[in-house]
Amino acid sequence: MSSVLLSISGHDRAGIVRDVAEALLHLNANIEDSSMTALRGRFTMMMIVCIPEDRSISELKAALAELEQRTRLTVQSQVISDEEAAAPAAEPDHVITVHGADKAGIVHAVTDALVSLGVSVVDVSTQSRASDQAEQDSVYLMVLEVVAGDQGACMREKLDAVAKKIGVDIDLHVLDEAIL
Repeated sequence: MSSVLLSISGHDRAGIVRDVAEALLHLNANIEDSSMTALRGRFTMMMIVCIPEDRSISELKAALAELEQRTRLTVQSQVISDEEAAAPAAEPDHVITVHGADKAGIVHAVTDALVSLGVSVVDVSTQSRASDQAEQDSVYLMVLEVVAGDQGACMREKLDAVAKKIGVDIDLHVLDEAIL
């Protein structure tokens, strides 16, 4: 079996997930991992699919080319090694939320603090929203899921320093397995 990383994007519309799943179904390919979202009228997805041994990568590429032609989606594919395919998914143990006035550098400041502790980011979502108050600029929201291990206390100190330096609110929450 071959594992392939797919990156697919295009103008958002109903049916994109179905169209991609249908193209893969005809090859009996299994969607093993995926992340999908819509951003400002664009839809994007990343997925790892497993192609059965009786199908070839060239058959997959042909099916993806037909998908692109028929749907006007943009598709990129990359075969991944058996070692990468067998790697377990990272399980986040903390959630970080950031809230404050929108300005350049927030993502860098927060992630720079995390990398200095060896904390791995598993997922990030960001959004800039217009403020409810006319005199305020846009509000920036960011949510990160991270694997911190035993760095929780150190992470809180680092994030508090970042919050003070760049003028945002940062909250840190331990993920409880019972909630998940």
